Amino acid sequence: QAMEAAPGLFVPQILFAGFFIKMESVPVFCRWLQYICSLKWGMNILLWNEFEEDERLLEVNDVNVDHIWLYVLVLLAITFGFRIIAASVLTRKAKAFYN
Repeated sequence: QAMEAAPGLFVPQILFAGFFIKMESVPVFCRWLQYICSLKWGMNILLWNEFEEDERLLEVNDVNVDHIWLYVLVLLAITFGFRIIAASVLTRKAKAFYN
């Protein structure tokens, strides 16, 4: 069952990361999803790490060198935020199941 749900998680990550489809091509009402996409922030960090000297490549991929620490902080916030949400949901469901 987990493999059936995997595309539902991975395809939006790939689409909203901005590497296959530029954000200008995404409908305006869906563009906010890029900000909760951990792949976007992680790839921005990796692009900066690998291609720090190639300013044109970074610019094409919307990577601002001055905001690298922001990318790291947002990635950590997304990671811990979703883990806290998942833990609270699992705790609530476990309490309901065992009571």
